Amino acid sequence: MNTPATTQTGGPIQREDATRLYLAIARLSRWLRRQGASQRGDLGHGGMSALATLTNAGPMRLGDLAVREQVAPPTLSRVVASLEQAGYAVRKADPQDRRASIVAATEEGRQVAQGLRSVRSQALQTRLERLTPEQYAALLAALPALEILVEDDT
Repeated sequence: MNTPATTQTGGPIQREDATRLYLAIARLSRWLRRQGASQRGDLGHGGMSALATLTNAGPMRLGDLAVREQVAPPTLSRVVASLEQAGYAVRKADPQDRRASIVAATEEGRQVAQGLRSVRSQALQTRLERLTPEQYAALLAALPALEILVEDDT
């Protein structure tokens, strides 16, 4: 007999609740990705995600970036090549291991990532204005839990 999953405090996790949360987050994520799409040119979601990671976390080895982005190294290599071609990232040999590369966002890349964040934040703020004060307070109260769900597992 299957025992329902529980939270750390012992409360049952309902499959329907998990499904509703999944759908709401997925739809919101898709909507946010479309905001500012004209600003990012043809980099696509993967390129913008990698650029945002480099902007936020700083320079890192390609392998570490692949792990953070949850993509295969060859895929990430193509993504980084497109970022380099656009002038948004630079790749250098790792001084610790010449076989590896370190990639970093350029100033232009940081500006693009910041601009996209700004456009998306403004779009989300407009959506948040639809909420009642109680709904907004409930969403803010849920932020710590949501942040735990997306903590980096690396």
